[in-house]
Amino acid sequence: MDTLTLQKLFRAQLAEAAPALNIPLYQLKAAQAISGCRTEAMGSHGQYCSHGHLCGVFYNSCRHRGCPQCQYTAKERWLAQWSARLLNVQHHHWIFTVPHELLGLWRYNREWFQDQMYLAVSKTLKQLSRAGGHLGAQPGYLLALHTWGRNLSEHPHIHCLITHGGVSDSGKWLSPKRAIMFPVKVMQRLFRGKFLAATKQALANNALTFPPDQQTSELLNLSNKLGRIDWQVYACAPYAHGVGVAKYLARYMRGGAINNKQLIAVKNNMITFKYKSHQTKKTERQQVSLPNFTRMVLKHLPLKGKPTIRYYGIYHPTVVEKLNVARAQCKQPQFIAAQLPTWQAMLNKLGIRLICPICGVTERIAAAPLK
Repeated sequence: MDTLTLQKLFRAQLAEAAPALNIPLYQLKAAQAISGCRTEAMGSHGQYCSHGHLCGVFYNSCRHRGCPQCQYTAKERWLAQWSARLLNVQHHHWIFTVPHELLGLWRYNREWFQDQMYLAVSKTLKQLSRAGGHLGAQPGYLLALHTWGRNLSEHPHIHCLITHGGVSDSGKWLSPKRAIMFPVKVMQRLFRGKFLAATKQALANNALTFPPDQQTSELLNLSNKLGRIDWQVYACAPYAHGVGVAKYLARYMRGGAINNKQLIAVKNNMITFKYKSHQTKKTERQQVSLPNFTRMVLKHLPLKGKPTIRYYGIYHPTVVEKLNVARAQCKQPQFIAAQLPTWQAMLNKLGIRLICPICGVTERIAAAPLK
């Protein structure tokens, strides 16, 4: 039986019902790119061995961040780069989630909304890090935006990977006062307050687009209501090193919200896919119409030009000098940018050997695109 892939599903939907999908232009272009990945639509290139023998002609990848077919090398390169940067200290993994009552605002103001999520989390962590009663130093942390639940529902949340400690202004490594680093209740209230303050300011400036069934007064009332309830900040058990969390984030930073292995079957214009439920801890199945499934997947693609992972403190790429101060305090050598794996090395890791059919050489060079 023919293997079911997201690429084939997108290709069929674009051929049969593209206008009916009613999706934004950036999502349509993404679906077109993924549909054409490694096909004649993307053009081709030749691969030669180091002796100049032509080993084959191959179609180009689309390189779209949401493509589950061609992002393996990009994920592995990111992981190699940031594994080399991470400090060999304990790290915390926190997850900041906005209430689902705000999903209407999310759908109509996505760029503003996700920027405010990053700002609310980063300001919360900066405020607590500076406070002498908590840390009094600058940690290193990165924030990664995920917009989906495992069943492809809308569930915007931010993952935070942060060092257990930081560098003081005097250049000393300071550990936090508590094993949990920052109290979860305090993080909840600060995150909530900073996000809602930004929301009310945007409403006052008429900077937001409203869902059809809401007006300014209703959103203000909703903000006031949400200011009286706890927002979810989940603190995972600390990790001895940050690489474990980095590997987790790498799986989701590219390739989209679903992979081909989750696709089970298509019948009568309905698709069945599987996912592991957070609630039941079991593998569940869900069935939806093909057009709805396409929209569900595409709405979780990152906005064009917007990074899904942002870096702060001593993990910011421009703060190498302070990072090296921390590394010296933690008895680590100075940071040296990792040598990123080549596409050939990635194939070898997957057990695919590149051998020239003429001379047997295992090194290849990808030539310029063929005309």
